[in-house]
This record gives sequence, structure tokens and C-alpha cells, in this order.
Amino acid sequence: MQANCVPMGEGLTEWITSDIKKYCLHGLGLTLIMFGLILGWAVLMVVLVALGSVLGLLIGLGLLILALGYINLFLAEVIWKIDADYEIGSAFLHGLILFIFLILVNIPYIVVLYLVPHWTVTLLMFAIYVPVHGFVGISVANYQ
Repeated sequence: MQANCVPMGEGLTEWITSDIKKYCLHGLGLTLIMFGLILGWAVLMVVLVALGSVLGLLIGLGLLILALGYINLFLAEVIWKIDADYEIGSAFLHGLILFIFLILVNIPYIVVLYLVPHWTVTLLMFAIYVPVHGFVGISVANYQ
């Protein structure tokens, strides 16, 4: 057997389940931390827009993207043991790419919740999208 081959049998299921657990942990971390961040960001945005209109809006979006980049880099470093580059420009670009991909990935989620607005569907979609968000997060983190 070659060194780069995926093991067969029990080793394969162990390898798959360990990655799924990491995807779920990464996605859950992104979801929960971003939920708290969005609440604080909304208050900050009201203040910034009231003070500076368009400039305040741009500053607020920039801070959100920067925070998203730092959070994902931190999660990738802790969960996946990836060396992260915490420079401000790298984190901002990382956050911007992640922000764009998360918007694209969440389009079906938003459509389903719009068509079937029920709390059970919301919970089901949350359970489905936690590993998806983890996969997107680590995929972006691998290309820093």
C-alpha cells in the first residue's frame, strides 16, 4: 500500500468520521461565534452609519470581514492544526473570500427557509449546514 492512499475497511470509516467531526466543530464554531459577532456588529453599524453614512457603512463591513477572517484562521489553527498568518491584510483577504463563499453556499438555505418557514425546517437546515460551513471554512483557510 502506498503512503498517500486512504486506508480501507475500519481505517476508512475512522478517517471519514474524524473529518466529519472536525467539519462539524469548525462549522459550529463559525456559526456560534458569528452569531454573537453579528449582534455586536449590528449595534456598531447603527453608530457608524449614524456618524458617517457611507463611510461608516464601509468601515463596519470592513470590520465584519476582518473579524470573520481572524475567527476562521483561529478555528483552523485550533481544530485542524494549520499554521495561520494573522497579518491584517492576510486576515482581511481571508475574511473577504470566506464571506463571499458563505453567501454563495447559503443561497439554497435561504431559499428553503423562505419557501418553508417552519422551526423544524430551520433546525434541519442548521444541522445540514453546520458541516457545510466547516468545509467552506477549512477550504478557505487552506488557501491562505
